[in-house]
Amino acid sequence: MQIEKKLINFINSGAKVIQLVSYETLRIHGIVNETAKSINRSWFTWNRIEGLKKWDWEKFDFEVVADNLRTPEKILDYFRDELQDHSILILEDFHNELKYEEVGTNAFNTIRRLRNYILNDRNNKTLILAQPVNYIPNELEKEIQLIEIPYPSLPDLSAVFDQVVAKFNIPADRIQKTEKLISASLGLTIMEAEFAFAKAYNEKGKLSDYEIPLIIAEKENIIKKSGYLEYYHPKESLSDVGGLENLKSWLRRRQRAFETGAADYGLDTPKGILMLGIPGTGKSLTAKAVANQWQFPLLRMDLGKIFGGIVGESERNIREALKVAEALAPSILWVDEIEKGLAVGGESDGGTSSRVLGTFLTWMQEKTKPVFVVATANNLTLPPELLRKGRIDEIFFVDLPGPKARKEILSIHLSKKKRELEAFDLDKLVEVSKGLSGAELQEAVKEALYQAFDRNEELDTEYLVNAIKKTYPLSKIMAEDIENLRKWADGRTVKASEEDSDKVDLKPEDKERPKLKQEYVNPFMKS
Repeated sequence: MQIEKKLINFINSGAKVIQLVSYETLRIHGIVNETAKSINRSWFTWNRIEGLKKWDWEKFDFEVVADNLRTPEKILDYFRDELQDHSILILEDFHNELKYEEVGTNAFNTIRRLRNYILNDRNNKTLILAQPVNYIPNELEKEIQLIEIPYPSLPDLSAVFDQVVAKFNIPADRIQKTEKLISASLGLTIMEAEFAFAKAYNEKGKLSDYEIPLIIAEKENIIKKSGYLEYYHPKESLSDVGGLENLKSWLRRRQRAFETGAADYGLDTPKGILMLGIPGTGKSLTAKAVANQWQFPLLRMDLGKIFGGIVGESERNIREALKVAEALAPSILWVDEIEKGLAVGGESDGGTSSRVLGTFLTWMQEKTKPVFVVATANNLTLPPELLRKGRIDEIFFVDLPGPKARKEILSIHLSKKKRELEAFDLDKLVEVSKGLSGAELQEAVKEALYQAFDRNEELDTEYLVNAIKKTYPLSKIMAEDIENLRKWADGRTVKASEEDSDKVDLKPEDKERPKLKQEYVNPFMKS
């Protein structure tokens, strides 16, 4: 009803042309139908294939008015000169008629006709451009009103469910309609939800909570089609994350802020966090774990894939991704290695990166839906706008694990491999693993298992010590970068762990970094 009210307000305020953005033509028809009924107007549709049709409320169907109006020029002239006053005309997929690259100079004529119509104060008819994407030529940007139709809400999807039940004549004893079942289809369009419910029924012969995995699987396939979003089913929990006590405690406290009584108590809905730190220290693992802990859908957004080659495509992609995240709310939007995604194109992309960043930051600032953003970054190449409070709640610095954290991490991985911790000298392992990240500790456990299995022996402390000593850690390879990162983070971020990380003592041979032959060669010097 909010869309109908907005559309009525636009029409009553004298808007001549309104753009309705949605993939769902039938839903647009329903919105316009309710609007026309409320303000007592007739409404029509037009597209190149079917021509002009009028909605007949008595027959509850369209009737063809003119099937010879197959060009933009003809329909716009007919609308201006012959269509009855106080009517609404929907032009379907009309954005393609306004693109120079698609229709050449004809686009100029179509745009000029629209401008002439808008500038004529005597007109009392309304044009609606119904299209799946937000596209308005520069000449019309200031003169066309925009309404973006959000993804269907629970009441919308409940109506779709009822429609599927009626369409397939499903017996009452084969239906168990629950809010949980309907909620499983959030993030789908009307047609996608209808297909998902119908597919689940045809596969299982019933519709109940037991069919929820089928609905979610269908939703995953649809979301993956976009290419820039991925739906995760994390199995990790915060207890699988070693160390990071401050971060885990912060996340556990925020979980209750999404409950019903939180807003009445005066709590704001958490916006999100940025985890800045060294690679392999558990940032991505934490993103998965918090989604499982809170029992929220987890969507991973690949910013690199957001960027498209067509002008305006990147901005459209980011808006579409954010709409899906909001449709699934409460949800978690995970943006991994955000600094790489925002660096795409740099200054040579015509400002696309800046516009995508601007769209994302504005959404983070203004969003009202409970979408919790978890962003991770490995270095300092981040735009300062991203670091401002109000867009995110906190910046956590994730350092290399200290002694206590390494012991916890080793215990977690050995327990997952079904080994009794009493069989290992964990204190010795903690001592020899100084400077290793969580990911490096995990790989050391895997390597030790391979070695022991290859010799038909049981895993013991010595195998682990040997594997750890053969690991050349990132703390030595990137010693200077890590130190700079720590200096920047000090005072600017919150430490994710309670304990300090061990200071790694570099030997002379560690400081002498190996170089490729190409790095020694100066092309301007002759040997």
